Amino acid sequence: MSILEAALDAFFGAQTEVIIFMIAICFHSLFFGSYRVIVPAKGSKLAKDLKPGSTRGRDGSPRKSLQPASHTHSTFVRAVSSFLRGDHRKEEVSLEISKQLELCAVGMEIEALEALLSTMGKSASAKVLISVRGVLQMRGLQPSVRLYELLLRGYLALRLLDDFSELLAEIEARVAVPPSIKVLALRAAIQAS
Repeated sequence: MSILEAALDAFFGAQTEVIIFMIAICFHSLFFGSYRVIVPAKGSKLAKDLKPGSTRGRDGSPRKSLQPASHTHSTFVRAVSSFLRGDHRKEEVSLEISKQLELCAVGMEIEALEALLSTMGKSASAKVLISVRGVLQMRGLQPSVRLYELLLRGYLALRLLDDFSELLAEIEARVAVPPSIKVLALRAAIQAS
């Protein structure tokens, strides 16, 4: 009986670890259950659907290719970034951004500006932020919420609180303000005090 008692003692001692392991398995299957660990065989239908050059998704619907758009964005970002290495006035920066936007695909201008500002991050200068807003107004483009957020982050990083407040008022007048922008407004209010 001592062997059985020892086995039961070991099981009850490891019970916490077993429970934690079972919880981890449940969470893993819940969040990552749709991912496959095993690579499908070459001739299977799933392998054909997952091929990089495939134009159809798993459900048979046409799949959009993101390659040309991302290529356009990266080209736009590189061209504008190389231009910004020189010392230029904000009018020249606005003209260069506008000129490079003309090379983008129709309807992809906002995404290109988002790519520019997200690539620059906190290193975006006041000239760039003002130029982006000027180009938006000049071309009559309606910014996305993401572009608004990137502009606000840039103004907040540079401590341009007047420009921040002006843009925030414009956002509140045009769209429903998402929580991410409300958090930025709170940070600006704390920074202002």
